[in-house]
This record gives sequence, C-alpha cells and structure tokens, in this order.
Amino acid sequence: MRKLMTDERAADARQAFGEAPDKAPVVSLGRISPDRTWVFGTTAIPAPASTAASPRLAFFAAHWTGSRWTPALSGMPGFAALVRRAPDALMPPGEARALAAFSTGEATVRPGALMLPWKIGGIWTLDTADGGTAPRPLDGLGFSGGDGRVLAAGSGRLYRFCGADDGLLVIVHPDGLATAYDGLRDSTPLRDGSVVQRGDQLGRTGTGRPCGGMPAPHPQVRFGVWHGDRRVPLDGVSLGGWTLRETARPLLGFAERGANQVLSGGSLSNLGPVPAAASPAPTRPASPAPPTDGPTLPLPVPSK
Repeated sequence: MRKLMTDERAADARQAFGEAPDKAPVVSLGRISPDRTWVFGTTAIPAPASTAASPRLAFFAAHWTGSRWTPALSGMPGFAALVRRAPDALMPPGEARALAAFSTGEATVRPGALMLPWKIGGIWTLDTADGGTAPRPLDGLGFSGGDGRVLAAGSGRLYRFCGADDGLLVIVHPDGLATAYDGLRDSTPLRDGSVVQRGDQLGRTGTGRPCGGMPAPHPQVRFGVWHGDRRVPLDGVSLGGWTLRETARPLLGFAERGANQVLSGGSLSNLGPVPAAASPAPTRPASPAPPTDGPTLPLPVPSK
C-alpha cells in the first residue's frame, strides 16, 4: 500500500506541499476478513513541518483473488467497486455505500448540511493559513478557543489516520463528503467505522500533528472537507449558516453571514446547522476582534 500511495499520490502531495514529502506514507490496516482475502484501512502522506498544507489522505481496500491482490485507493476507479463487493464480515452495507459515495460522484456541500464543530451558542476564534505558506487562504482553516470540545459537524462514520488515537479524525458522511479534524487530543474511543451523530464530541483541541504539517501555535482544531482524493475548496462552503470566502486581492480568507464578516483572528458564533437565510445575522461588529493570545493588529476588510 505504501508503494501504491506513493505511485498514485506523491505528485499531488509535492504540488500541495510545495516541496517533496519528507516521510513515507503511513499505512494503518484496519480490518481483515475472517478468510483473510479482504483488507481495509487508511493511509496518508504526512505533510512536512514547513508547510501549512494538509496531509494527503486515502482509504484503501484490497481483495485476494487467489493469485494476486487487487488493491485500490479512494478516488481510484476500482475503489467503489471493491467496497461494494466487500463481504459484510469486512464492512456493513451502509458503510460500503458511504465509502463508495465518498470515492465517486460530485463534491457539493449543501447549505445546512454541516455545522461549525463546537457547541451551539459557543464563540470560537477563526484561524486561517499562517504566513502565506498555504496555496489558498482557507487551506489551513482552523478553530480555537471556547471550551475546547470539538464536535462532529455532521453525522457519519468515524476513522483515524496515521496510526494514532489522537490527532487526525475523519468522518465520512452519507452524501459522500468527509470532514477532517486535525490536532485533536482526548479523542473519542470509538472504533473506526463507528457511527457518530452531528454534535457528538470527537475530542478536544490540541497541538499534535501525527500526520505532519506546520505545528499549531496554540490548541486548535484544523478543519477541512474532503471528497475522493481531493480536499474540497472551502470558498463558498456553508458551515452553520456562515459562508466561507476567499479573495485574491487582497489575499484573504474570511466567514460572512449577511452583512457580517469575520476575518482570521475574529470571533465566530455557532448559530447551529442552519442556512444563513433561516435566522437573522448575529449582532456582532463587522470588524472582528483580534485574538486574545497575540498582539493587536489592524485587520483589512475584504473586498467583494
């Protein structure tokens, strides 16, 4: 699987990282069928510590045909067919359908499908990519502060990456999208493939990066949306009624809800998993407050 991951994803990893990967792919064998002819697990190419880019992630499945193994990574044409054929002893049909949908079809985040990953009513700080090292302003989107409890943005099945109990968790949702939560500590003890509901606690914000990447400056959860072999660009994605936006001139990432805009370092209120039109805009100032754990700097207002 390391060779397959390297052959299939190393070029994409180099482009995303802006440099060659400095670690071999991490492979975690999650399950083996009782007759030992089917396997399933996760793999990742860790990001170098010098980049704010995310690690490259994939699920894998393989079937022993009697003479050779037939493997595939999520996003490859054969992956969906493999998991659909997998025996119930390896994975239940509902899980197979979700993983097949994750590997095929369209990557569209429906308004109201996902909420912000902390408790409703809580106010956290919006953190975006630091120092211009990420290719896009929202490539390193993170959240910090509040009570530190990270919740599932939507219902689905839970998986761990990079062989660590804490660190990077991914939830595959029934519509085929997946949400990733990086930097967790005190993670839920649920086994891979377990069903979680929207709002279930996944862990607490931390600073660990078992899958690599730029070290966190303070406890936070790094958040992303994935489909197949790609991160879904967050420009235009709705999270709990807030719409994430990117601008090129100036290069900014921010969240907006009606006339309210929150830039990096600003305070973001979780109003629940609702589209922006379903409730009034919060009565917070249009210019976000700077983070409390750093120097006060003027923040530009993004252009439309």
